[in-house]
Amino acid sequence: MKKDKPQSSFVNIGSSSLLIIFLILSLVTFAVLSLSGAKSDYTFSEKLASHKTEYYKASNKAEKILKEIDETLAACAGTDSASYFAAVEQALNEKEIKGISLSFESGCISYAVPMSDDQELHVKLEVTDPAQSDTYYIIKAWQVVSAAAWDGDQSIKLIPMGE
Repeated sequence: MKKDKPQSSFVNIGSSSLLIIFLILSLVTFAVLSLSGAKSDYTFSEKLASHKTEYYKASNKAEKILKEIDETLAACAGTDSASYFAAVEQALNEKEIKGISLSFESGCISYAVPMSDDQELHVKLEVTDPAQSDTYYIIKAWQVVSAAAWDGDQSIKLIPMGE
């Protein structure tokens, strides 16, 4: 007669059961990775939406300032070419529109509209002679620039050097 061998519980698990366990672990791993990717995508899209909203608010404010500048240039356009630029400079130099200060230097008007703590929308207009051109100005710059000072020193102290 044969003696029955004591069987361990692990041996009774069939290969199909091991395959199911491996499959479930794989699916759980992929689900966690997918969830983490979705969360990072959501965070990025919220940040991007916030940045776009700030840009369009600043752009809207810059357009309103541009409208007032256009009205001022139209009012000065009745004079001759020589006195036109002097009248524009007198009307716009160091003028403040909606809390934004304007500067008029060498035929260019420039102003900056704050977007966030570290960015602003910079606008630069070249004033043209209305007798020679159909427009009062040409937009030379309409761009987002950094308002914060750049600090290039981001060194990390890895090894103490006997200090």
